[in-house]
Amino acid sequence: MNVDFYKNNQGYSEKLRDSDPRKFQSAPVLCPNQSFYLKYARSLCQGLPQRAPILDVGCGVGQVVRDLTAWGFQAFGVDVSQTSIAMARQHSPTCQVYDGRKLPFNNRSFSAVGAFNVLEHVRDPVYFLDEMHRVLLPGGTMVVSSPNFFRVIGWRDYHPRMQGFAQKMRNLRTLWRHSNHYSRDPGAVVFEKLTPIIRDNPMPDDDAIVATNSIDIRQYFRMRKFRWIHVSCVDRPVPMILEAVLDATPLRFLMLNSFVIAQKSG
Repeated sequence: MNVDFYKNNQGYSEKLRDSDPRKFQSAPVLCPNQSFYLKYARSLCQGLPQRAPILDVGCGVGQVVRDLTAWGFQAFGVDVSQTSIAMARQHSPTCQVYDGRKLPFNNRSFSAVGAFNVLEHVRDPVYFLDEMHRVLLPGGTMVVSSPNFFRVIGWRDYHPRMQGFAQKMRNLRTLWRHSNHYSRDPGAVVFEKLTPIIRDNPMPDDDAIVATNSIDIRQYFRMRKFRWIHVSCVDRPVPMILEAVLDATPLRFLMLNSFVIAQKSG
């Protein structure tokens, strides 16, 4: 992760704050809208008792921590951005700055741990996920949501690794190659790197350095012997029937996003 870029980037923190449809300054309430964070937050706390400890890694300005706290959970957040944490702590005092590497918590501290649109920005994705695994209690839930840079089916394809028929065919071959590799070597996982894009009018994820996708994320959970893994291609609330249809076939690996939930072996 380029810690220096995010550490004191006031503009980036304000962009995160303003991306919340409810606006970060509003009271923490459970709203049935199409929040970018709502499905992720619900997945983190699904089935957990009140006061269960939950960690949001890369919490930004604290929208998820704020909502989880309002719903009655012990929610914590970490982020490399000092400006973002300063905003988060206005509403969520359990958020803190960390170095982007080692999580400042003991082993087996949380009932659920998640990262929303963070994995694509870290230099060592396996180490990053291993740190989340380390602080997760046996039987706990881990949620990872990231873009699918290897889309084969899509619209509003905002990144060059998603755009155009020729690129989509290359993506299909890449996913096929990764899947075959994992069949031969189930004890390994490969996250391909991206080169950050520099342009006058930045698009989302121009600063991404990892080509995240559901095949590789699922393989990480398989490699670490998680006992239940669910892959979805939508990262926000949609009608249940639509989500079920989208996720019913292998097409979920080929389109939209990478939203993976797994349960750590007990």
